[in-house]
Amino acid sequence: MGFVVREMPANIDEARLEDEPPENYVKRVARDKVLTVVRRVQANLYPSGGGVADTGLFKTGSQDGVRWVIGADTIVVRGNTVFGKPSSQEEALEMLSVLVGGEHKVITAFCLFDIGKNKEGLQAVTSTVRFKHADRNELEAYLSVGESMDKAGAYAVQGVGGYLVETINGSYTNVVGLPLCQVVEMMQELGATDVLPF
Repeated sequence: MGFVVREMPANIDEARLEDEPPENYVKRVARDKVLTVVRRVQANLYPSGGGVADTGLFKTGSQDGVRWVIGADTIVVRGNTVFGKPSSQEEALEMLSVLVGGEHKVITAFCLFDIGKNKEGLQAVTSTVRFKHADRNELEAYLSVGESMDKAGAYAVQGVGGYLVETINGSYTNVVGLPLCQVVEMMQELGATDVLPF
C-alpha cells in the first residue's frame, strides 16, 4: 500500500477471558495493543504530563511525530474452539488436524487511533475459509516449512499454507491478518489524508 510504518510491539497479555465471545475477545486485544502504544508514545512526547492539545506536533501532514497508531489481532474459530498462535509444533499439528476438511472463521479486529484528535475506530471483520482434506503426513510436511508458529490457526494463507485453502468467503487480506479494504475505509472516515498513499 505504500505506507511508511514503524513497528512498536505492545507486549500485552493476550489471554482470552472466560466465556468471552470470539469477536469481543479479538476487538479487546486489538484495542489494548493500540492504547498501550498510544500511552507509550504520549509519555515519550509529553514527559512533563502535557497533553496533545498543548502542542502543534500532530498537525495534518506533520513529520514531527507519530499521529496514527494501528493495531490488529487475528483468531481462527472452528465451532466453539478459538485458535490463536500455536505455542509448539505439537499444538500446531493439533490445530491443523481440526481445521482440515471443513470450514472455519477467521476474525481480525483492528483499532485505529488518531493521537492528534484523541479519536479511535474499532472494527472486526470475519471471513470463512474451507480447508481441503489432508492426512497427518501431509500436515507434518507443511509444518516443516516453518511458517506456522506465528500464525493464528497455524497456517499462512499468503505462504505455502495457501495450498490447504479450497475457498475463502470474504476478505482475503483479512485472512492474511489485516483487512485492507476496511482499514483504508476507516482511515478515510477518520481523516488520515496525511498518510494515505492516494
